[in-house]
Amino acid sequence: MNPLQRLIQKTQSVNLDQSFDYQIKRQRRKTIALHILPDASVEVRAPKWVPKYEIMDFVEQRSDWVIEQRREALAKLALEPGFDHGQYHPYLGERYPLHIVAGPRAKVVFSDSVIVVTVRDKSNSTQIEKALDRWYRQEAEAIYEERLFACFEVFPDWFQDKYVMPEVTVRKMRRRWGSCSSKGDVTLNVSLIKMPLACIDYVITHELSHLEEFHHGKTFYRLLAQVMPDWRERELLIEDLS
Repeated sequence: MNPLQRLIQKTQSVNLDQSFDYQIKRQRRKTIALHILPDASVEVRAPKWVPKYEIMDFVEQRSDWVIEQRREALAKLALEPGFDHGQYHPYLGERYPLHIVAGPRAKVVFSDSVIVVTVRDKSNSTQIEKALDRWYRQEAEAIYEERLFACFEVFPDWFQDKYVMPEVTVRKMRRRWGSCSSKGDVTLNVSLIKMPLACIDYVITHELSHLEEFHHGKTFYRLLAQVMPDWRERELLIEDLS
């Protein structure tokens, strides 16, 4: 077994007549943790030294919870919009209908509360999805840069004198809305563009606050509360919408 296989294993847990697969990820940690991923798959993160039978017992004891969480995740997936004419897609906290038109060049335009998607083949959902993905990324890059400048300006003068406003990298992120590296590089999830501006500003302000303190310590929260007093409400909003 190679090192990667030792760190990532797959097994199955059975609860009465229901079953689910789960993946075991060995990590440098002290406890076992269960995670239901957005695609409804189950991931178990465990210390490298814990025997497999103990992990299986841990999962079995929590199988009812896992099944319920997977049911909720699958229900969310079922509600995800398709790519047919008239179906609604999220953008900046609202949902707008798709208007699919045929044309020689793929493009997306947001006009009069409608997302107009031009593709070669109106019946090709893959073409529509790719065009939408490109549009979301373009919108994210433009709007995140604009909101980054606005959020940075709200920080106190001493902060703006101490730090250079970072550039933003936009990419797909499975588990986080944003991140700030120890070097001060800010990355934002492209899917954040589907959230209200209040949520986008919260994530950006959260990551900017990490320039002063990398971890979630007292200094970090003191600065965050100073710049954005209602950050808790915004955090709850983004959790409710996720």
